[in-house]
Amino acid sequence: MKKFLSKRGQVSDFIVMDLFEEARNLAKKGKNIIHFEAGQPTNKLPRTAFTEAINKIKTTNVSYTSPLGLDLLKKKISSYYLKKYHLKINYKKIIITFGSSGAFILSFLSSFDKGATIGVTVPNYPAYKNMIKAFDLKMKPIFCNSRNNFAYDFDSICKYKDLDGMLISNPLNPTGAAIDQENMKKISFFCKKNNIRLIADEIYNGINFTDKIDTFLRYNKDSIIINSFSKYFLMTGWRIGWLICPDDLYSSMKNLAPNLFVAPPTISQYLAISALNYDAYLKKVVKDYKKNMELLYESLPKIGFMPVLKPQGSFYLYADVTRISKDSKKLCKILLKKHGLVLTPGIDFDSIEGKKYVRFCYSYPKKDIIKGIKKLNLIFS
Repeated sequence: MKKFLSKRGQVSDFIVMDLFEEARNLAKKGKNIIHFEAGQPTNKLPRTAFTEAINKIKTTNVSYTSPLGLDLLKKKISSYYLKKYHLKINYKKIIITFGSSGAFILSFLSSFDKGATIGVTVPNYPAYKNMIKAFDLKMKPIFCNSRNNFAYDFDSICKYKDLDGMLISNPLNPTGAAIDQENMKKISFFCKKNNIRLIADEIYNGINFTDKIDTFLRYNKDSIIINSFSKYFLMTGWRIGWLICPDDLYSSMKNLAPNLFVAPPTISQYLAISALNYDAYLKKVVKDYKKNMELLYESLPKIGFMPVLKPQGSFYLYADVTRISKDSKKLCKILLKKHGLVLTPGIDFDSIEGKKYVRFCYSYPKKDIIKGIKKLNLIFS
């Protein structure tokens, strides 16, 4: 049999996950590890949230749900948008997915044919370019890095009219930059005017340090809104997300979903229903993130790590390391192997300029952030 290897499967590695696994193996061998790398929360939902979900599961047949998710969960999400954004959303337009990853798969397959061009801001979440390649699409980089002074607004993003789609993360991983309402409105109008399908990755929305962050749904009803319970709602390992589907794509997504996933995880959906009751608790968690961010933002320049901007959301800070190293990937390997300190090299987010940067994740307890800062001080003093 002639062996065949699909070009679509030949994507670049996911460096942060490789580092996470390497750090885990070192920890098993007894090495003390200080984490700044993993893009996930370390807080947990209150015990009562799990109790509520368990009680429901005990009285329910845990079988497949509807391929598009439980109506009860979709109604709760619709109520969440009404309370948070004062937007009325027909719950039937909400599709529950296997994490935000499932939402991206449905979005790309329903919106674009082979060869379509998707504009993506750089730096960005590394899986974007790999998903786009795997679906036989083309990525058009929109540089929001040092070439453009890390500006993240209408002028820096809306440069190309000949796109089929535009993928925007707000707030942005890895810099923590956020697009304010006025620029969201301009970007939305630009996409509608030029017939560009807007896909808004809003999985960090909620982890905001400014009140100027909104949802793109308010300004562009033809946009696909993607969100997840992994970040703000502290449910990373439960793999549950959602998207808000435009009317013209609903039939396509409705047919794709059961063929690709059968149904989203039943147990995870019940916990998600409970998680939506804990907004006050989650807001306190965000306040802790902000304190950690302020601590890093003030401390890192004294060590030689220069933040490219002050984060407005997410739980990330992106820093220039050229005062310390010319190659952030090598720097991160040395810090892990010699000092047990894990950072993510910028090359994961920007293949051109990334070697000059690292990403810090500050979703860890404050005591761990302080311990990490002290360790960096010792290394580079």
